[in-house]
Amino acid sequence: MMKNKIFLALSAGMAVLLSGCSVTEWNAPQETVPETDEISSETELLPETEQETEFIWTEPETLPPAPETVFINYMHTVEANSSLTLAEFITSSNVTIKDPSAKVDTGRLGTFEITVPYLYGEETREEVFTYQVKDTTPPLILNDGNSAYIKTGEVFDLRNLIGYGDNYDTALSLTYDGDVNTAVPGTYLLAAHLTDSSGNQSTCRFSVIVADEKPSSASGAEISFADFKKQYASKLNTLAGVDLSSWQGYVDFDALKREGCEFVMLRIGKSSGSPEEDGYFSYNFQAAKDAGMKVGVYFYSADSDESQVRADADWIAETLDGEKLDFPVAFDWEDFTNFQQYGINLHDLNQLWKAFADQMQKNGYKTMLYSSKFFLENVWENPDSETVWLAHYTEQTNYSGSYVMWQRCNTGRVNGVDGYADFDVFGTAPAETVPESSENDLTDASEHAIIE
Repeated sequence: MMKNKIFLALSAGMAVLLSGCSVTEWNAPQETVPETDEISSETELLPETEQETEFIWTEPETLPPAPETVFINYMHTVEANSSLTLAEFITSSNVTIKDPSAKVDTGRLGTFEITVPYLYGEETREEVFTYQVKDTTPPLILNDGNSAYIKTGEVFDLRNLIGYGDNYDTALSLTYDGDVNTAVPGTYLLAAHLTDSSGNQSTCRFSVIVADEKPSSASGAEISFADFKKQYASKLNTLAGVDLSSWQGYVDFDALKREGCEFVMLRIGKSSGSPEEDGYFSYNFQAAKDAGMKVGVYFYSADSDESQVRADADWIAETLDGEKLDFPVAFDWEDFTNFQQYGINLHDLNQLWKAFADQMQKNGYKTMLYSSKFFLENVWENPDSETVWLAHYTEQTNYSGSYVMWQRCNTGRVNGVDGYADFDVFGTAPAETVPESSENDLTDASEHAIIE
């Protein structure tokens, strides 16, 4: 943009005015200023002769000329519950759209009109467009490829064994092929079919395990903290840590620190209608601080109402009572096996996360989203726009999105913690420094129900 230089001739008095005198000094009566015959080096007066002061003039931005013929092309059909802005809705035009970040209503199925303001030269005009909202996305079976469990002798109801959801509908039709005899322990193969109100259908095959006890949720081989840190956190800009809750019971944080643990993520609480503090949080928080570790917190939510998750965020801020954290507060919603029982769709779930993040920000805390690779890729909308704590139990993750923390395993062994611990890396080591993945690693959807 062209800049014109303008030179102004100023008298000594005007130059003093422009040199930064306060309003009080400028309004002081003339007789209050003492007279002196000397001129100090700090208050040297400007000469009476005119001098030049340089100002830079910036030309105002000029609007493009009005075209003889206006064309605005747009999307005639959009997907239900898509986070669509005018910038995306208008596919091409030869005029400037006034508010390209404005949202397009996609929350209902049917035919709708939208008014789009645009600039015609210096004049603002409007155009009304008609568009259709359709649901073309198939439902999602949320434990696709993973086993479901039922205790020997219990009544079989597939709706209680697998999780499923839809981007629009809150109720779906579920049928299946195959049979399960709960009187006989074993593994039974089923094919489940889900259909939404728009006729979109999904099918998946998975096994149902009938047994006296639920199989362990631990995934993969045991790994020592020393080996874990050597492999993943010995590189520049990475830290090795663990996440803890009352499930681990008493933790010796001094022993944990001697093992080389640099940070901990602590469960501050959980909620299923009302927030409840983790029974070990107060001890864990203070003991970790005393041991000289970096500390962050996560919150396990099983809520389906926006007002409740906002109340949860307020409760977290009140519980922290101004304490500073080394990491964003993590939002952990992972009850996907029972998702259909919450009466919400997958878009609603995303809105809950956004409400939580918004309320935590109002309380002065940043946030991050905890989830596994499968759900980041299939459930959460645009996760690259969020700060992510990735759960993926494999030696080398192939998750292509961005993340700041990686939960590597839930089968870690470390002095100071009885039983298994979840191991985490803050930061990402260069891919070429991480060992190749083994065939026994879990790589997809079973990292739900990790932290809780």
